[in-house]
Amino acid sequence: MADLETIRCYNQLARQHAAFQRSQQPTAIYRLIETFFHPSAPTIDVGSGSGRDVAWLNQHGYPAIGLEPSAMMIAEAHKAYPEIEVRLDSLPELSSIEDASFDNVLCVAVLMHLPPSDLRCAVVHLARILRPGGRLIVSYRTPPPEGERAIDGRLFTAISPAAFTSLLAANGFQLLFLEEIPDHSRPLIRWWNVVAEKILLSGNADCRPVY
Repeated sequence: MADLETIRCYNQLARQHAAFQRSQQPTAIYRLIETFFHPSAPTIDVGSGSGRDVAWLNQHGYPAIGLEPSAMMIAEAHKAYPEIEVRLDSLPELSSIEDASFDNVLCVAVLMHLPPSDLRCAVVHLARILRPGGRLIVSYRTPPPEGERAIDGRLFTAISPAAFTSLLAANGFQLLFLEEIPDHSRPLIRWWNVVAEKILLSGNADCRPVY
């Protein structure tokens, strides 16, 4: 299940987190969307936070909804972008989403908030909600200097890019792109951006943890 302490933090500090997210311009992610996502196709932002990216997707020809586990972040998203749709749901299960519902799945700054035991199940369900040929963009960061549990209580699981790409391959994905980039405002933080396509494999529906 999602890390409850992380959700509690986002609920308690939703206004501050939403304002910070809206102040950032994820140009690398938007470049990847325009390069790899299917235009005009059903799109979902898993872990949509402030709603910034759901709004951008809809404005740029990717009809999108958002999923977010923090009710207070959803309230902030609707306050800033009243026209967008955001539902209360979370990884790893994505229980409100039917199989093969989307051609594009965006998952930015989310996976590192899951316990390591949930990563396999999260990938299983990201694969489940994508149609064959659908594209997945994932972005996650390294932990803060203080360790995997930040001072404010949020979990930042360290995710090995090699292990993560192997997990994608085991669940029916073909890797299309992988990059490591710095965080421009926090010099000790690095980000990994991953693009994968769901190929015609059944995938591995086993959600048991592997690391």
